[in-house]
Amino acid sequence: MTLMEVLAALAIVASVVVGSLSLFGAANSSSVSSQLQKDIVALRTATQSAFTGQGGYGTDPLNAVLIASNKVPTSMTTNAGLGTITTSLNGAVTVTGVTNQFTMVVTAVPADVCTSLMTGLSAGWYSVQIGSATAITTFPVSPAIATGANGCQTGNNTMTWTTLS
Repeated sequence: MTLMEVLAALAIVASVVVGSLSLFGAANSSSVSSQLQKDIVALRTATQSAFTGQGGYGTDPLNAVLIASNKVPTSMTTNAGLGTITTSLNGAVTVTGVTNQFTMVVTAVPADVCTSLMTGLSAGWYSVQIGSATAITTFPVSPAIATGANGCQTGNNTMTWTTLS
């Protein structure tokens, strides 16, 4: 083999490796988005279930109640002593009562996952807010809005979901 043939072969191998890593990254992001979406819906449903017949959610943090009643999805980690719930992305989840509604704040959400959550979660929510931007109350959220001025920003995002009731 000549040096040119070896260089050509290395270039082809490098292209295949880069392409494979790119596909893996996209598949991993999709998997993380799907799992976090399922976890958020499960946690919302569990919170609603835990407070059925109570006339509301109060105005206190609800993490400790959810942890103690074993209502947190198993793909999320908990610390009962601290009352913390953590996502698979190492973001904090805080559920807080707002009288007849509750909010769920999820931190450390990458932009691609944030966009998937905004466009994929619509039923059962009154609003979604990214950071301190204006809350979005029209569902389903379009990709253009999810990536616009009030949508997901580059880097990590903090998402605040508010329930219908």
